[in-house]
Amino acid sequence: MSTLHGSCLCGSVTYRIDGRPLDFVLCHCGRCRKVTGSSFAANLIARPEDVSWTAGEADILRWDLPTARSFAASTCRVCGTPVPHVTRNGQFMIVPAGTLDSTPDTKPARQIFTASKAAWCIDVADLPSEP
Repeated sequence: MSTLHGSCLCGSVTYRIDGRPLDFVLCHCGRCRKVTGSSFAANLIARPEDVSWTAGEADILRWDLPTARSFAASTCRVCGTPVPHVTRNGQFMIVPAGTLDSTPDTKPARQIFTASKAAWCIDVADLPSEP
């Protein structure tokens, strides 16, 4: 697999992933819905050593949910875009798939925390499409 590149909306924070991601998941937990403002989070899971910042590391704000054992979020301090962050135990890097500028050669492999799925979350294939 080739190197993947990603960035925030304003371009202040950029990163690269060297090496194949370990997983690609859609998370339906309430925390992920809150932090993304969407029906689920689409996240690549990578090894921390495979992710490197190419610009703007100093522009990253990290927030750890105090009531959770491991939930965290990182954003660009300039535009607020979610950006990759390492898990508290240091074992994994959570990469918001929507921040990728490259197309990975993998698709989401599974959905997690589906018991928490929003009641209004539907299969988008059922919706009309516009170009």
